[in-house]
Amino acid sequence: MFDDLPKWLEKLQKTSTSSSLEKAIHGDRLTPVEIARLIEETPFYALSAAADFMARTKKRNRGSFTVNIYLTYTNVCTTSCSFCAFYSPPDSPNAYVIQPRKLAEVAKKAEENGVMEIHMVGGNNPDLPFDYYEKLISSIKERTKKVTLKAFTAEEIWFIAKNTGQKTREVLERFKELGLDSLSGGGAEVLDEEVQKIIAPKKVPPEEYLRVHEEAHKIGIKSNVTLMYGHIEEPINVARHLYRVRSIENRSPGFISFIPVRFNPGNTPLGRSDLYKRKAKVGGKYDLRIIASSRLALLGAIDNIVTYWVAMGEKLAQAALTHGANDLGGTFYQEAVISATGSFKVGKRPDELAFMIAQAGWEPWLRDTFYNYIDRINPIRMPWMNV
Repeated sequence: MFDDLPKWLEKLQKTSTSSSLEKAIHGDRLTPVEIARLIEETPFYALSAAADFMARTKKRNRGSFTVNIYLTYTNVCTTSCSFCAFYSPPDSPNAYVIQPRKLAEVAKKAEENGVMEIHMVGGNNPDLPFDYYEKLISSIKERTKKVTLKAFTAEEIWFIAKNTGQKTREVLERFKELGLDSLSGGGAEVLDEEVQKIIAPKKVPPEEYLRVHEEAHKIGIKSNVTLMYGHIEEPINVARHLYRVRSIENRSPGFISFIPVRFNPGNTPLGRSDLYKRKAKVGGKYDLRIIASSRLALLGAIDNIVTYWVAMGEKLAQAALTHGANDLGGTFYQEAVISATGSFKVGKRPDELAFMIAQAGWEPWLRDTFYNYIDRINPIRMPWMNV
């Protein structure tokens, strides 16, 4: 991977006696078993230092984020995942479907206030016809000028196709024609049948999920992919997930970023279960091992490892920027937070994210959805900086 590794890294690797680390830093592809050992057995300092070096070298010390807003078009879902507190059954009084015209107006206001990316997802709602999705995409693209539409998970594409009697490729081609720019990364959870059959048995099978991404890549739609960790998974389950993701990228390139997302037990069936209470890994060091191992297992395949501050928390996300991550995702404003005057009330301002990045030793850069760097951002100045 790097022809001339620094001597300190070579020495650190030898001292660690980790064969998985040795293979990773020299650009060799790891097997699932080797990735599991990387996560579980490699000395923490050696793992972290190697991942951080690779991230900063690959990205030329540019830490990044985008200015985005998170929209949800419906919370109705019949997949009933045990880890989800978002969904409502179709007959629930809390169920909602937002009309395309309303979401388009929100998108327009967001763009007027500096938002560059619309991140839009929803539940698997069996009552929505195909033309609802068509109107959703076309309305947003008609009401905005330059904003990027990153929408729908591979899970949603699979469900929409199944629910409307179409092939997934047909759905993707139509959505691209209407203006869809990229797929979001959710819906993956853990791409391992052993875990999925417990936490989300009704979800799209892992191979089908990845097939949708591969189809998207083949027709020119780039995508993102997540990993939900910190529940009942073991290192080998995470390793299989990473191995499968890399296999698709090697075969059909198109993944923009990899986003590990910590599970939030909240008021979820999984969070209340004895299995979760018995197996959950809740320490911050495990989060950082996941970030570092993701960087090294995907080295040379996916360059952007995102630390999702919304789920991780500000301080741990900042720490992840020194353990292999290079990006904070975005501002993640919410659709309900744009007031009548168009001001934002939830999320993080660009200068706040820039401050987090700078404090982790990176140059803070604003980027677009596809990691084209736009401008170096000055971080917020704290009171003690003016002394």
